[in-house]
Amino acid sequence: MRPLQRWSWVWALVGTGVDMSTEAFDVAIKETLEDVSEVVFFLLGALTIVEIMDAHKGFDIITKSIKATKQRELLITIGVLTFVLSSVLNNLTVVIVMVSLLQKVVKDDEFRMKLGGLVVVASNAGGAWTPIGDITTTMLYIGGQVTTVPLLANLFVPSVLCLVGTLGYELAMMGDKPFERPAGASAKEDDVQPNGQAIVFWGGLFGMVSVPVFTAYTQCPAWCGMMLVLGLLGLVTSLLHDPHDEHFSMKGALTRVEVPDALFFLGVLFAVGGLERVGLLKEFAVALTNVCPYESLVAILLGFASAIVDNVPLVAAAQGMYDIADHPANAFLWNMITYCAATGGSLLVIGSAAGVAFMGMEKKVSFGWYVKSIGPAALAGYFLGVSGILGQQALGLSVS
Repeated sequence: MRPLQRWSWVWALVGTGVDMSTEAFDVAIKETLEDVSEVVFFLLGALTIVEIMDAHKGFDIITKSIKATKQRELLITIGVLTFVLSSVLNNLTVVIVMVSLLQKVVKDDEFRMKLGGLVVVASNAGGAWTPIGDITTTMLYIGGQVTTVPLLANLFVPSVLCLVGTLGYELAMMGDKPFERPAGASAKEDDVQPNGQAIVFWGGLFGMVSVPVFTAYTQCPAWCGMMLVLGLLGLVTSLLHDPHDEHFSMKGALTRVEVPDALFFLGVLFAVGGLERVGLLKEFAVALTNVCPYESLVAILLGFASAIVDNVPLVAAAQGMYDIADHPANAFLWNMITYCAATGGSLLVIGSAAGVAFMGMEKKVSFGWYVKSIGPAALAGYFLGVSGILGQQALGLSVS
């Protein structure tokens, strides 16, 4: 519980330094914990489902279909595949899967690192336009700032433009020569398909995609739908494998999920909730509006800030800064914040969990290398996506 304890001091200050009755404090802390727990349960369910799919080598179904032989062809294939997968799966997991794939497909270190950096950008762009693609988008979806259909309609084009801008910049700089694959074939055990590989992969994928539909029709919280999918997938795996084989089971998947990361999110959101309760975030929003009256510029600056500071507390703060009564669901401000927070982290390698994971998997990647080699392409994609949102708003094409 260390991540949660690390942030609980905010509520200690609220309880001792604010003129609030015991009853009011009790209600405030319970309501805040209830709200932020929805995000954590949703995230834990999604991560566990992906772990089950990965244990069954489900991603091999897609990655083994890559037959590219030239650099530009592989760049486009990897970029588009990453973008699509990240829209329905956790973008951190997609980066891990795609970088692992590149290490098996590309021998040249520099070219592989270049593709890996572009995978980070594509994964963050792909996660921006769906409720389940990125943790910050999920937070805004559960918080009611965005809803499913308007989110898809408003951010699909900007997210695609971000991908197009990034890949277009690199295609202009890259030659179209063949690339060399590592020598040697895969180990025999890597070619063994676990029992139920296709059922688990496509079932988990379809289940996660259907969660927003389940929420819309049943009016249940989004985490209920995700947990339902997890339960059904756990039932399927228990029928497919020996009860004592925990590698493929839901129990085994839960042991591999990064629970400390989920608790970190819980702690951050819990602390920001305390600041919201005492009105500090709203006061900051008023001051920020007085200094910078343009909502689009505020959102763009939040995107740059997310490249340096974790975007989770930034989005949580934005949710508390702006009242949903003044900025209703799917308003222009929320569209901008959703896009900028998700894709702004791509500008630096430390700006997103996906970037940090990439740096850990490719030991030769450094902060400076990323700024020089990936930063310009990421910046081009970021601003092209911003222009897409502004263009939609100017033409009256935004969906509310």
